[in-house]
Amino acid sequence: MANEAMITAHSLLYRFLELRSLTPELGHWTEERLSGNPPRLLRLRQLTALFRAFGIPWDPPSFVEGKFIDPEQPRYAALLLKLVTEMTEGSDRWVAAHQLPEYFAILYDYRERVDKVLSFSSGLLEASGLYLHAHLKAGELNQVIRDNVAIIDDSLAALISPEGTAISIEQLVRDYRYPNVDLDEIDLAWF
Repeated sequence: MANEAMITAHSLLYRFLELRSLTPELGHWTEERLSGNPPRLLRLRQLTALFRAFGIPWDPPSFVEGKFIDPEQPRYAALLLKLVTEMTEGSDRWVAAHQLPEYFAILYDYRERVDKVLSFSSGLLEASGLYLHAHLKAGELNQVIRDNVAIIDDSLAALISPEGTAISIEQLVRDYRYPNVDLDEIDLAWF
C-alpha cells in the first residue's frame, strides 16, 4: 500500500478546474446533461465521489463561492492562525473567521483565471516566424506561472481539507463509488 496513489484536496481542486474548463456552465454538471459525453461524465462522477469523500456538499456554484466552509468549525482554527501569521503587522487586526468563504472565493476566481491564461496556446498546432516566437514567449511566462501557482493551490487545498486528508484510490472506489478509470485512454477513444 506504500506505492498506492493517494488523493488529496489538491486532486479535488485540479479535477474541479479541469471539468470547469471542459464544461464552464456549472448548471450543466449533471449526469443527464453530460450523459452524451463519456469523458466528461466520468470526470463528473469522480468529482462527486471526491466531494463525498471530503465531506463537501455537492453544489458546484456554492463551492466556487466557498460556501462549503463553516468558519465556526474548530477545524479551521489552526489555518486561520497560520494565515494571520503570514499577514503584515497591522493588517491582521481585520481578520475574522467569517472571511474564510470569501477568501476561498477570491483565490478560486484568480486560480480559474490563471487556468485560462495557461491554456493560451493550447489550440495551436503549428506556427513559424514571429508567430512561433510570440507563442514561445507566452509559453516561457506560463512556465513561470505553473512553477509558482502552488501558492494559490496550497491555500485552496487547505480550505478544502484543513486536516490535509489523503485518501487511497482503493478506499475511494470502495466507499465513495469513485470510477477508477484511465481518463487519458477514454479521451483518446472519444476524440
